[in-house]
Amino acid sequence: MEPELSASEAPAEEQLAQLAAAVGPLRRVLAALAARLVDTRAYERLCYARLGDYARERPGLSARQLQELARVGRALEGLPHLERALLANELPWSKVRLLASVVTVDDEEVWIALSRALSTQRLELAVREHATGPDPQDPEGELEPTKRLTVRCSPAVLEKWLLTRELAERVAGQRLRAADALELVAAEVFSTIAIDPAIVETVETPEATHTWSSTAEALLQQADPQPGPRAAVREIPRAIASLAEALDDADAFELDRRLRRAVRLEQTLDAAIAPLLRVVTAAEYEWRGDYQPLARYAPESLGMSARKARALLRLERAGDVCPELREAYRSGRLSWVKAHCLLPLLLLDLPGEWRPIWVSWAERVTVRRLERDVERALLLRAGHDRAWWRCKFHPERAQDPIPPEERQMCAHDVDPEATQELTFRVPRDVAALFAGVRETLRARLERISGRLPLDSEVFDALLDCALLCWTLRDPRARRPDPVAERDDYRCGVPGCTSRCNHHDHHIHFRSRGGSDALHNRVLICAFHHQRCLHAGLMRIRGHAPDGLVFELGLRSGEAPLVRYQSGDIRLPQTAEGTAVGLERAA
Repeated sequence: MEPELSASEAPAEEQLAQLAAAVGPLRRVLAALAARLVDTRAYERLCYARLGDYARERPGLSARQLQELARVGRALEGLPHLERALLANELPWSKVRLLASVVTVDDEEVWIALSRALSTQRLELAVREHATGPDPQDPEGELEPTKRLTVRCSPAVLEKWLLTRELAERVAGQRLRAADALELVAAEVFSTIAIDPAIVETVETPEATHTWSSTAEALLQQADPQPGPRAAVREIPRAIASLAEALDDADAFELDRRLRRAVRLEQTLDAAIAPLLRVVTAAEYEWRGDYQPLARYAPESLGMSARKARALLRLERAGDVCPELREAYRSGRLSWVKAHCLLPLLLLDLPGEWRPIWVSWAERVTVRRLERDVERALLLRAGHDRAWWRCKFHPERAQDPIPPEERQMCAHDVDPEATQELTFRVPRDVAALFAGVRETLRARLERISGRLPLDSEVFDALLDCALLCWTLRDPRARRPDPVAERDDYRCGVPGCTSRCNHHDHHIHFRSRGGSDALHNRVLICAFHHQRCLHAGLMRIRGHAPDGLVFELGLRSGEAPLVRYQSGDIRLPQTAEGTAVGLERAA
């Protein structure tokens, strides 16, 4: 039974309040499922080497979201009053997740009373002040003051940046965020040229920050406006409550089924909230109560962060130009991760019926493949017009090589139509390192050319320096290998982000007469080779590189969890796919 999401004649604020009342119970179920899945490492039985790979490809969340759900789920097991307040919609999820890091059985009711009187922002400050465990905003203790960097460049330099990021991941041996790749590039160039001492004095240094103690004390002394009344929770639908029952008896496949079902229900809820949220945030909307900015309204009334609320609004606007996206997200065919991966492409102001094709393509491929296709398509749109028009209607051709005669290299940064922007959110010390390296290179280029170089030219030179280091001198750079080169130095199993500990696997085992021919070999990581394939949990058939079929999550008498063909394209389940474990290789 789906949650009641039908529209009514009630004002948008009241409809949102009713929908928000369903968030707490659904989040409680998600938290319980996530805690069980993470604690038992059930994703490994499903042939996913990392929690992040599983989270992105199956439920369509980030690893951080799943870990945060698991953290709160564990805490609520021993906090019955806090759990009751969440299920009854007395406290929103945004406050419960904060309290879960500091509340104990002894002071549970005191914190609940305090949270009712404080806004989410002030409660966060109070939690930071009194926390004895991890920061609720930073459970791993890794966050530090950051700065926003914007690098303007031409399409040709953008293309070089994508190549540099690929090599940075090979050097690091793992998948990197854009900001981490930029840090690796800046550090590599710094080790080669160092920073001109005259530049150091001009580079911005981190500013002193106020302590959380003084800020929290000042805010907590101020009176908080009382939040509006919260809608009462009706009886929790049986379909939702049953998902969290008998978790100890659920195996990895059952946990995956339940978690994906709960995520689909939440997407249905989000899809109903988004259009109403768009109504109440419109400039012409007349509030029945006091006006609340989104930064306060979302966490206080809806139980979600302002960041998620803005993402929902963006998804709703994209649905205006591509209704297929809205429908695919609402029905659960398209995950949160995939939907937001498509947004930069779907929001391009270009004519034609090409958007539904990309939505359909996103449903068929892994997140790993979709990210690469969208990134490539945006690059082609920026600098290779002919190639863009070829691939726009055929997403599977986005990765086709560009003929040399069609390569349209960059115009200068002064041409706004040819200028691209790369945006990074990096720690302040990384920002200072990057600025120092960039200005040192700028000074050198100015002495050589006799003019002040453009930002794009400086960034281009910086990337050239890093590429030279990694391809010629860096001992960590991988040496040429025909199988590794063909498979891009990454695990060939669809959805896997491993960039290290790779094995050269023979598809038809050598012990059974398989040859060393390239079509009988594929690069896969040690986890998938030893703990999945040779343990009978996974099967690879066919001929490399384009004729392979991957079957993940094998179990006796049942169909595989999922089947893919080469290119990270999902295949439908068939009777032929009924899984029987592979015999262990000799």
